Amino acid sequence: MLAIRTPRLFDGERFSTDGSTVLTDAGRIVGVEPGFRTLGDDWQVLEFDDATVLPGLIDSHVHLAADSGFGALDRIAGFTDDEMDAVITDGLRRQLANGVTTVRDLGDRRFGVLQRRDRQRAGAATEPEPTILAAGPPLTSPGGHCAYMGGEVRGVPAMTDAVRERIDRGVDVVKIMGSGGMATTGTDVLQPQFSLEELSAAADLAHRAGIPVSVHAHALAAVEQALDVGVECIEHCSCLTQRGPLLSDELLDRLASGGVFVGAALGMPPVAMMMQYAPPNMLALMEKTGMTPEKVIDMRMALMGRMYRAGVKLVTGNDSGIAPFLAHGLLRGSAETMVAFGAPIADAVAASTSAAAQACAVADRKGFLRKGFDADVIVVAGDLQADIGALADVRAVVLGGVRVR
Repeated sequence: MLAIRTPRLFDGERFSTDGSTVLTDAGRIVGVEPGFRTLGDDWQVLEFDDATVLPGLIDSHVHLAADSGFGALDRIAGFTDDEMDAVITDGLRRQLANGVTTVRDLGDRRFGVLQRRDRQRAGAATEPEPTILAAGPPLTSPGGHCAYMGGEVRGVPAMTDAVRERIDRGVDVVKIMGSGGMATTGTDVLQPQFSLEELSAAADLAHRAGIPVSVHAHALAAVEQALDVGVECIEHCSCLTQRGPLLSDELLDRLASGGVFVGAALGMPPVAMMMQYAPPNMLALMEKTGMTPEKVIDMRMALMGRMYRAGVKLVTGNDSGIAPFLAHGLLRGSAETMVAFGAPIADAVAASTSAAAQACAVADRKGFLRKGFDADVIVVAGDLQADIGALADVRAVVLGGVRVR
């Protein structure tokens, strides 16, 4: 039995500064109590004088097969199975060391991450690692975004066959590349990759099996398609057109009232890095629209800030693994960006805990400090309510009620 005592607590929704004790036993939270009552000798106590305790972070958008370097997605296709397994292990270690206790993988190569998830669920993990939720290879058009991951489909019959395979394999979410991607040369980020009929067939089949759907959508038309077929999550939601981002009041209202989660992937690269390492599609888009890197960042911040103020449900899934500034373990960068465009710290941290748990369909057991929930708990130094930067100083990670060294 493990007890964690800190002067400050974030329970997944709100802060408390009255002193708290989180009690865990057999992998579960068995109590969250105010103050520091005396405990019996059978309790192991972790006590921190100047810190905040909170639920383990949830990164709702990772690529465990990507190695966090520049051009990471391009290297995935060339990995041997052993090399990919090593990359997955490194990514999981980085995530856990930075307080991320659950990851949702949205870009797997030939079901390698799903197989790793299955080993984990069978109790065969060789070391502590974040809980893996997995989509398998994302469904994409022939030659489309991330086609090398093995999810190419065209037409309703092929789409439904691919979704059935994922249902049979027990995926946690179906991921669809609704538009082209910045990192895949030759794809069009301004156009949908699938017809509405193809998307609808996939979403209907997944939903009948009780599996949520997440759609990667840079193009405005792809965002509209995703809403039309009733998906649970939209990744990026960039609303791009030939003239740049275009988010009408009507579409904003649809996003807010429809209850869809927007995985913001908010980590922002330094301007110099954008020019030196931007993928070809991003460079082409900037040239086509006449935007500078500074303008791209300003417009992205304005778009996300507008969504937040309208009540769109943002989560801070980070697209982790695809670049150094989006390396595994840097989920805090997205939370910091939310604060930068005006969100209170409580909302930014909720976007990485309770809201992310809801987006990933695990809010019945993760994302909150509540009795009966998984004992995935972290402690960060200082006063998180006053400084979102405290997420960078993780003092303790408790996974399933056991402190990770």
